[in-house]
Amino acid sequence: MGRTENPVPRPSSPLGKLALHLRWCRARAGLTNAALATRTKIGATTLQRASGGVILPTLQVVLTYEEGCGVAVGEGEARELWEKAREAEGRRDRRRALTITPGKAPRPDLIADRADMGRALLDLRERSGFSYRIMEARVEQRPELGPLSRSAAHRILTRQSFLTSQRQLMALLHACAVPERSWGDWVRAWKKVQRAEERHEPAVIPARKLAAREAEAELVKYELEAVEPFRSATAAWTVCCALCGVLFRVRLSDLGSDWGGCPNHCPRELMRHVVASLANQLYPSQCPRCEVTVGASHDGSCSLCRGAKRP
Repeated sequence: MGRTENPVPRPSSPLGKLALHLRWCRARAGLTNAALATRTKIGATTLQRASGGVILPTLQVVLTYEEGCGVAVGEGEARELWEKAREAEGRRDRRRALTITPGKAPRPDLIADRADMGRALLDLRERSGFSYRIMEARVEQRPELGPLSRSAAHRILTRQSFLTSQRQLMALLHACAVPERSWGDWVRAWKKVQRAEERHEPAVIPARKLAAREAEAELVKYELEAVEPFRSATAAWTVCCALCGVLFRVRLSDLGSDWGGCPNHCPRELMRHVVASLANQLYPSQCPRCEVTVGASHDGSCSLCRGAKRP
């Protein structure tokens, strides 16, 4: 026999009514959380939290919960209750954000360091209610913002890494449904943090930063540019081809003499030949008029036909 469930904290609130509805469905079906988990293929802990009345579950979990209890699709009340709970929780989060409390996320114009930026961005994600999967899908709809994988977003919001570019910041803001009219405030805050860190950067470069710089220098040898922070030689790394601009992922350990190049198979040798030809046109090694080698001697030789004539 399972242990007794805790009472719903706020049974009269929209979130509490949703939790009571889910508990009623499970009780009517005569199922435990473990039995319902077997039927729905959702973890028992996730189901328990969904009917706990403390946090708002995802809509997919709510609908699957109800369907697993024998309620036909479209005939239950779970969707309507979930939408009301989400609207109410959004209002509660906005009221909480307006309350000035020490330790809360600051406004963009009050951000001073990485810690402030991390709290503020995490607050945006919590208010949006989006999962990392949904955030990644939203960014994929705006390719001009650049890539932002769910793992990269998780590392940024859990302060394991920091934003590497302005485009990455804008991609994260779009993923959290922040209106574009306020992006300028966030960009200015990010630049302020960057400038503050540059002023106080220690003379001794940390070993981790040194390893990242060495890895980025290695990419240059293969006409590649880093798009996200370097983690390790065996971890997948999002890079950009410097010749054609295509984005893809590669492991640093895979680069070598047998590396096949970027997915577009850029003609690297041809590009070098074109660059060399353009350089020779701009800075010829021999004067086209008098055929004297430029810079070969300083007595009577021309500097591109100034002074000496063709013999």
